[in-house]
Amino acid sequence: MNIQDLLDKISVLELDPAGEPLVPPPEVVAFFVRWVRGLRQWKKSTLADFADVSISTVERVERGEKVNDETLNRIAIALGYETGYFTTPRRAIAREEANAQLQDSFGHLEPVRVFPMRSHRSIREAAGCHAFLIHDPGVPESLRPDILNLGEWLDLASFILSKELEQEIEGRGRRALYNDILECVRSLEKQGYTVLSGVTAAPQEGIPDWKVAVISVTSKATDPAAIKRQYLFVDRRCVALRADSKQAA
Repeated sequence: MNIQDLLDKISVLELDPAGEPLVPPPEVVAFFVRWVRGLRQWKKSTLADFADVSISTVERVERGEKVNDETLNRIAIALGYETGYFTTPRRAIAREEANAQLQDSFGHLEPVRVFPMRSHRSIREAAGCHAFLIHDPGVPESLRPDILNLGEWLDLASFILSKELEQEIEGRGRRALYNDILECVRSLEKQGYTVLSGVTAAPQEGIPDWKVAVISVTSKATDPAAIKRQYLFVDRRCVALRADSKQAA
C-alpha cells in the first residue's frame, strides 16, 4: 500500500472527538511510522534491527496491517517514543486541530545538505557562518565538554577568519587551525559518535545573507546510518534570530 492509499483510508476514518478513547488505527500508525522513518532517512532494515523485528514485519506495519502490541511497542521505542505510543487508547481530536499540530511539528522543517565533518572545507564553511546550531540528541553529560570544546574552536575560527584578520593567518597557520578542529571531531568519532555538518541560508530582517552552520553529533550505536545521511531536517524557527538579538545587532 502506497502513501496515497494510506491517506485515502485515513481521510474516510470516522473518528469522533467526543467518543470513547480508541487505539490508533493501523492506517494512522502506518503513515506515522513511514513519516518518521523517512525523516530519519532510515532503511526498513535499520528500523527492523533497532526494533528487533523482521523486515517483513516493518513492511506489514507500514502497509497498515494489524500486528501485535509487543511489535508495535518495539517499533515505537526504536523510533524514540514511549511504550504504548501506538497501542494506548486515546481520544480523537478534531481534524482542524490535528492539521494544526502537524503543521507545528513538521511544517517548519527544511532539508539541509550535510557531510561528515572530516575536511578543511567543512571547517571553513562552518566557520564562515554567522551562527552555529549543534544538535546532539541522547548525548550523555560526560561528552558535553567535548561538544562545547568543538563549539569554542569553531567560534575561534570564525573570529580569526573574519575579514579583518583573514590576511594574518594565511597558509600554514590556517591549516594548523583546521587540523586542531578536526582533531576535536576525531576525538568524538573515537568515542563512538558521528559528526555531520552543513550550512543553511536563513535570511533575517535586515540581514539577507545570514547563514547558520548545522552540526549533528549522534551515537553510532543508536544511529548507525548517520554516516551515510545526506540531509538533516532543521526547524527554521531554530535558526532565526530572536527579536532582542536583532535589536542588539
